[in-house]
Amino acid sequence: MQGALSGFVVLLLAGVGTCVFNRLWQRSLLHDAASAVEEADRLGLVVQPLGFGPEIVARGKIDGVAVRIRWRGGLMGPRSDARVGKRQQRLPLLISATALQAVVSGEE
Repeated sequence: MQGALSGFVVLLLAGVGTCVFNRLWQRSLLHDAASAVEEADRLGLVVQPLGFGPEIVARGKIDGVAVRIRWRGGLMGPRSDARVGKRQQRLPLLISATALQAVVSGEE
C-alpha cells in the first residue's frame, strides 16, 4: 500500500510540475510576443483560450484564407509556427507586429 501511495504522490507532483512549467511558458510568451498577439487580434484572428500546453494559438481567416499562428515554448525553446492557406512555416518567435504582418502577407 505504501508503494502505491508513493507512486501516486510522485505522479501527482509530476503533473503539478508540468502544469507550472507550461503556465510559466505561456506567461513568458505573452510577455515577449505581446505586440504580435495584439496585432493578430487586430487582424481578426481569434486568440484561443490558454490550454494545458506551452503555447498560444491564434486562428481565423484573413481575406478568405485560413490562418493559424502558434507561439510555442518548451524544452525546444521559443518559436512560432505559421500556417497561411496551405503554406506552413517554422519560424523564430514572432515578437513584433511587423514580423507577424510579413508572415501573414506572404513575405519571406
